[in-house]
Amino acid sequence: MALSSYLALIPQYEKAHRKSSRISVVCIVLSVLLVTAIFSMAEMALRAQKNYFIKTNGEYHISLTGIDRETAELIGSRVDVALCGWVCQGSSGTIGGHTVSFAGAGREVFSSLTEMQLESGTYPVQPDEALLSHSALEQLGLAPGGTVTVAVPDGSCREYRITGVLADMGSLLKADVYGMVLTEEGFRQIADENAADGTTFRVQFKDGVHIQRAMDSIREQFGLVDGQISENTALLGLMGQSENSTMQSLYIVAGALFLLVLTAGAVMIAASFNTNVLERVQFYGLLRCLGATKPQVRRFVIVQGLRQSLKGVPLGLAAGQFVTWGACLLLRSISGERFSEIPLFQFSVSGLAAGAVVGFLIVLLASLSPARRAAKVSPITAVNSSSQLKQDPHAVHNGRAPIEIRLGVFHALSGKKNLFLMTCSFAVSIMMFLSFQVLVVFLDQGMPALSPSAADVSITGNGAPLDTALADRLRKTPGVAHVFGRMEASGLSLSSRMGESTVTLLSYDDLQFGWAKQDLNRGSIAPVQETIGAVLAVYQDGTDWQVGDSAVLHTPSGDRTVTVAGVLASVSAGAVHGADSTMICSEQTFAALMGDTGYAAVDVQLAPAGGDDTVAAIRGLVPPGSTVSDKRITNAEAQSSYYTGAVFIYGFLVIIALITVFNIFNSMNASVASRTRQYGVMRSIGMSVGQLDKVIAAEAFTFALLGCAVGCVLGLPLNRLAFQFLIADKWGPPWQVPAASLLLIVALCLASAALAIRRPMRLIGQMTVVDTIKQQQ
Repeated sequence: MALSSYLALIPQYEKAHRKSSRISVVCIVLSVLLVTAIFSMAEMALRAQKNYFIKTNGEYHISLTGIDRETAELIGSRVDVALCGWVCQGSSGTIGGHTVSFAGAGREVFSSLTEMQLESGTYPVQPDEALLSHSALEQLGLAPGGTVTVAVPDGSCREYRITGVLADMGSLLKADVYGMVLTEEGFRQIADENAADGTTFRVQFKDGVHIQRAMDSIREQFGLVDGQISENTALLGLMGQSENSTMQSLYIVAGALFLLVLTAGAVMIAASFNTNVLERVQFYGLLRCLGATKPQVRRFVIVQGLRQSLKGVPLGLAAGQFVTWGACLLLRSISGERFSEIPLFQFSVSGLAAGAVVGFLIVLLASLSPARRAAKVSPITAVNSSSQLKQDPHAVHNGRAPIEIRLGVFHALSGKKNLFLMTCSFAVSIMMFLSFQVLVVFLDQGMPALSPSAADVSITGNGAPLDTALADRLRKTPGVAHVFGRMEASGLSLSSRMGESTVTLLSYDDLQFGWAKQDLNRGSIAPVQETIGAVLAVYQDGTDWQVGDSAVLHTPSGDRTVTVAGVLASVSAGAVHGADSTMICSEQTFAALMGDTGYAAVDVQLAPAGGDDTVAAIRGLVPPGSTVSDKRITNAEAQSSYYTGAVFIYGFLVIIALITVFNIFNSMNASVASRTRQYGVMRSIGMSVGQLDKVIAAEAFTFALLGCAVGCVLGLPLNRLAFQFLIADKWGPPWQVPAASLLLIVALCLASAALAIRRPMRLIGQMTVVDTIKQQQ
């Protein structure tokens, strides 16, 4: 019989054993779905975040400062540069007594390399033409085509014709300044000494350029120091070309997750193929009786696996792509405006490629070991009806447990390779779940705009204290939900066990202390609210505050001793600059230490009904000369970024959980099916259906418990390592066992194992002894 005749038996065999073939195909589909969905969703998330950062920061790769025009021209002439140009900023003036920030750039540079956008009208071409921000036009009652008189940095006044509307930017509203864009020439005509720090030469490289090498080349060629050249970290990070330490940590974690996902796919397929070979031992013996050689049997198994791949891979790729599209549609359905950067119905090359590799290459690799095993089957197996029932050299040990329980455990432990693969099926799922769980913590920790204390509007007195009565007036304004102020003393000298340093002291009210509990690394907040002199220290690099530490504050009224009652991961008031550390105290403690100085800032959170009218009302209540910082756009941008990441990260976890369930179902069904004849023999010698059910359950839970144990032993160190890389080094919170996530995935595995064996037990119980023994013939 020719080799092609043996291979021609494959379709016939699959028709006769549809169920076992279907299980293998389903395993391939699930493996490909897992890999395709995770990689596709990751790519879609990266595309969305990349589009978001381009929109909010500009599509430039590096920026340079302190260079002359000749150097800029030489850089622009490099073959690896696609677009470059000056972005002039730093100078400011006034319009009607309100601060205006100037910017200048060429039209192409403005549209591609900056975060600024032309809302309507035309871009200025003459030095006396300008774009004015949308909010400025509204507040000043102006429109495109009109003119505006501006006090420029040298104190003189100039008149500009408004050619278009500059879209409002969160940074301008947050700083409570107007925005005006001029031509590059127009900006240079009014620039003062501050423009030297704000003006940059931005460069966008061509596709395929290794940006870090290009930066090194430019630095060396023109003798630039590190402070003169910087990367657009967010954009380069998403491109995989950043050397930022946080991005490097993300790359390491992403690489580990990549290997975990591929391993999970390989284990699922290998477990299925190994079980199929156990089921078909007698069939391979028949092939040997018909004259098939060992190489022919190996090819038979490999071709059989590839045929199943041809069925399973396309289904897995399609399912993975549909899952990705579903996640993107979910985001768009939440808010089409907020998630406008999410790509819809786009194919992920990396996701499809990774899925195909798993579906074909890993299937091929997973087939090699079963193929070798099948080739070792001797012809005598074909005529030996008890070939699968050969005596194991190890006997079932005596013990107090019922014989059916000991027999089930013995079955699970007797097949070393099957035990390894089944254990890996559980363990890899738990390891993946625990590894991806860290990304959830990273997402929550790294989004301060989403903290409960995030303000929609902040009011500062520009150095002058704000009366505490202002907070009471603001609370009565329609559309206002919460108002909370903070007192602040900066640059205070501090003596502690760590030596001399400076500290910024902030006050919190009860509302802010309630929010701070979520950021508490260690210690307690209650003493700070109740005891004069107790403070919270905020974690910062280079500080090692411990609960109970005492320090001496050198205040204008004398030295005061404070005690650290707790350590916070971050401060709700936002970043505090210019001090070595930050401390939080109650308003009573602040008054005792510094006196009643009034609020340095008052923050306002708007109710759902609050809008532009509420902000306008707030402006009418604040003292003259105060700054009203509108943070709504920046908060919305941060929320958009957060929800984009949240949908995809939680999507990863859901996919992993579902794949875990399906994989366990398939693995348990296949494992029980491979022992059907053995169960028939057990029934023929007097074992009851109830006892047989206990054998199957004991075998299944032996796999499950071993898998869960191995998954926890390997998964928790991975979780801790990723936590250290992404979170602890940056925010300082100590690692804790993710008990909720761990219990969830372990319970899911055990419940899946319990449910998976119900159907096989019911089917075996309904079969006669003869049918059970003949089932695998």
